[in-house]
Amino acid sequence: MEYKCVDRGSSRCPCALMEAGQCYICTMSRTGHCSCGQHWQGVCPYNEFLQNGGRPAADLKEVEAPVLEVADYSRQLKVVRLQVPAGFAQKCQAAGSYIMVTSLGYKVPLSVLRSEVFCENGSGFIELAVQPAGPKTMELFRPGGDCWTVSGPFAAGLLNIEKLDFGKPVLVIGKGTAAAPFINIRSRLNGAVYIDSDKLTDAFLETYMGDREYEKISLQHNLEKLLPVIDRCPQIMFLASPYYTEKILQMRPERKSDIIIPNHANICCGVGICGACSYTDEDGVTVRRCKITERQL
Repeated sequence: MEYKCVDRGSSRCPCALMEAGQCYICTMSRTGHCSCGQHWQGVCPYNEFLQNGGRPAADLKEVEAPVLEVADYSRQLKVVRLQVPAGFAQKCQAAGSYIMVTSLGYKVPLSVLRSEVFCENGSGFIELAVQPAGPKTMELFRPGGDCWTVSGPFAAGLLNIEKLDFGKPVLVIGKGTAAAPFINIRSRLNGAVYIDSDKLTDAFLETYMGDREYEKISLQHNLEKLLPVIDRCPQIMFLASPYYTEKILQMRPERKSDIIIPNHANICCGVGICGACSYTDEDGVTVRRCKITERQL
């Protein structure tokens, strides 16, 4: 069974998994035999690995990002604006982008809510919606936290995102801060939008939805009522907690490979090293879900 890696073709490939002989798309690294065949049209990651002296590509560098502003929308919701280099901000505009913030020696994955580039001075900013709920996120807002240490951006924040066709309408169903990946690219999408404003505020929605039309819903009470709408739409972004994501996939298991859903519940280190997101598939292959987006059939 073969898998698709989100970092293939990027500056982060080949990664540490190649060095460990566990690259998901390169059988040469795993078995010592190449099975790509004569129809392979991409650049060989194993050759890149050898040309790099048998070493993985350099890790992402951490960036010291000054805190420009903290907007308090409620006790459960803050939006932080960070100053970052222009190139960093530009990469954060890609669908499904998230970054890692260092807190208490750990990494905190946060989806990018908004990203802007200022070409005239080579800088930009990103905005992150944060719910201060535990030790790591609460520590970020201690007095004196006027600069955050961040790395990224990473690309696996949304599963099935490669299926998204920006030229066609997409149905968006979002709940709380899980809707951040949609807000980051909302100007590039068209189609119906349903928002469960749990843990959001009217001021937040006014700021980040702007003049974009949407309908307020409650996934707790109206999820089944949305099924006819879901069945009519070939493109769906369902952005909610793992609880509701699992419910919708149980109701419509045939849509598992095309509904775009968040991957944040499976992200810890973001680079496939710590193993916290690992599971073993039916063929006995250990899969790191922060790196894999789609099974290659």
